[in-house]
Amino acid sequence: MKKLVLCGAALALGLSSGSRDAAATENGATNWPIGVNTILPALLPPPGNTQFYSYTVRYSANRFVDAGGKSIIPGLKLTQYAQAFRFVHTWDYQTEGGVRFSSGMIPSADYTKLRIGGMPDDATGFNQVYLTPLYLTYSPSPSLHLLTGFSGFVPLGNFDRNGLANTTSNYRSYVQEFGLTWFITPAWELSMSPTLSFNERNKATGYRSGNVLNTDFSVGYRPSSMPQLQLSLAGYHTYQFSDDRAEAGAVAGGNRLKKLGLGPQVFYAFDKASGIVFKALHEVDVENGPKGNSFWVQFSTPI
Repeated sequence: MKKLVLCGAALALGLSSGSRDAAATENGATNWPIGVNTILPALLPPPGNTQFYSYTVRYSANRFVDAGGKSIIPGLKLTQYAQAFRFVHTWDYQTEGGVRFSSGMIPSADYTKLRIGGMPDDATGFNQVYLTPLYLTYSPSPSLHLLTGFSGFVPLGNFDRNGLANTTSNYRSYVQEFGLTWFITPAWELSMSPTLSFNERNKATGYRSGNVLNTDFSVGYRPSSMPQLQLSLAGYHTYQFSDDRAEAGAVAGGNRLKKLGLGPQVFYAFDKASGIVFKALHEVDVENGPKGNSFWVQFSTPI
């Protein structure tokens, strides 16, 4: 049976299942929590302020599909619950051109429950810490906001290459983030958050997952009668653009992950700096990965 690393949560949710021998093939692996950045991704706290974010997610899947969309692991049942906390501080400095500078970190942990056929397993523990030394944000107009930043995932917790369930992917990733939030009109908003992830090798298995372009997005509407409420279509598109590699060399077919997820999102702003988000995302098209659903609760407030 193949070795998998599946991810679908607030910071990075890892799950491993596999045979008890030395061979390993990690599928569906992404440290970036696809679907997380669908609300105001280019907006960070103003200079001199710190913002707290909470991400809670449940991800479930009963199918793991190949490049043709065919289920390849009989009896798969996966459930993951994850919690991540994000802290972002914007430094009390701004260039004459209006560029602002911020730094952030996100620790995360989860509970993973997996069953393959008659073999159950579960694990609880830390995932990773996500470190961003420097974000750059710029607003060319009051309605258009842009962001970029270079970040890294550092794995936390214990990894058992022979275990069915693990909470950490056990490898580092380096991420180039971009963000755009555009208030097209007072009622309509478009947000996008493309990320490029470059993965290191898992030293315990010798497997290196390919590099990934992921784009989280949303199109939202605020009714004039209740501007603190936003109703959105949210989602993500994941495209792995390089092949996986195992200890013995290139993986047959490349094992490239592709995903498209869509669903409703509801955002309620308590004031200009805090609010809560609920969203439910359904994976409508998947290749070489788990195909399931996620439900998110996200909260943010100044500290």
